[in-house]
Amino acid sequence: MPSPPPGPPPASGPVLLQSGHTTYELIRPLEKTWHGELLLARRHFDKTSGDYVVLKRLSRDCREEDYRRLMEEVAVTSRLHHPGIAGLHDVQGTTGDPYLVLEHVEGHRLDSLLELSALTGRALSEAFACYLGVEVADALHHAHELTSEEGRWLRLVHRNVSPLTLVVGRRGEVKLTDFGTVWSTLPGRQPTEDDVLPGNLAYSSPELTRKGMLDGRTDQFSLGAVLFHVLTGRPLVDGAERLSLEMRELRRRMDEAQALGPRDRAGMVLAADLKTQLRTLTEGFVQRIRALSARDVAEATRMLPTGLRPLLRKSLAPRRSDRYASCAEFGHELRMHLFRLGPMYGRPEAEREVAALVRAAPRLRPRGPLPRRVAPPEKRRKRDSSP
Repeated sequence: MPSPPPGPPPASGPVLLQSGHTTYELIRPLEKTWHGELLLARRHFDKTSGDYVVLKRLSRDCREEDYRRLMEEVAVTSRLHHPGIAGLHDVQGTTGDPYLVLEHVEGHRLDSLLELSALTGRALSEAFACYLGVEVADALHHAHELTSEEGRWLRLVHRNVSPLTLVVGRRGEVKLTDFGTVWSTLPGRQPTEDDVLPGNLAYSSPELTRKGMLDGRTDQFSLGAVLFHVLTGRPLVDGAERLSLEMRELRRRMDEAQALGPRDRAGMVLAADLKTQLRTLTEGFVQRIRALSARDVAEATRMLPTGLRPLLRKSLAPRRSDRYASCAEFGHELRMHLFRLGPMYGRPEAEREVAALVRAAPRLRPRGPLPRRVAPPEKRRKRDSSP
């Protein structure tokens, strides 16, 4: 999960929960989610300070469906063990008020880097895009091949690959986060509501908007759309950024209205009206994604670097059958192109490129949270006392 927004964390904070000899100290809220929130916390073992973690919890007024969806996320994430996937450490709290203890990644979320790139006019490199694609494709392939304890293939699809769920760590590592909208064949999984489109619509595949058959190639399309944004500085479908902002605001207002509870008639009426507005807002954009043709993709990718153009066109093919057979195959092609670019590009090079981008805009702050490293209290005290 991403690091917190700028600002010095407090030397000590309230204890969120305690389990045996382990306590979780609140550092600060990170962000609101669709039906809950993410919190940055620090674990303390007995009297020894431990590592930073991200706690995910549901809002008090969440529905039974939200609780079951969270438990499905636990069931899936607990099975995923890959260096490119932010892991699940533990589940704490009570049955009625669970906390997911998630890996904390010190670094920068990709949407923040894209916004910094736009603000400074400093483009991310072709090598960075390829490196990012290789790392994410490898993580996705691991998830797509996941099996149950009995060895049954779970047919997992992330459904939310976007700049909001990708983090570049401070050492240049890339992490895929947030399996809250995952689809799988786990027994007892929570079905997606008929009027809800999971994930970030701006990077959704045509079949996801149609609620058709999904497989790993659905995530492959989303990864291709992310790489297109990195390479061009804009989403594949025009108007996506504005749509995302408006959808986020409507969802925030819906959460506030629903938090009033079922006994507040005015709140329920407002929530229903906002839901209608959200559906109307997305309908036109959804139709544009569904109407995407191979010719549209060819035209959009016309200005991409020559070697990458056929790779992105294939991953962004409107029909699943025209894409790479798997994310492993897509990642292999990206890796070969990265090798041909030369010289070697890996974690150290990504670390340096991101650091240079951040230094280029020391006074600029993107709309979303710009993560930064959280210094331990002892280091903060030394820094605060320096002349």
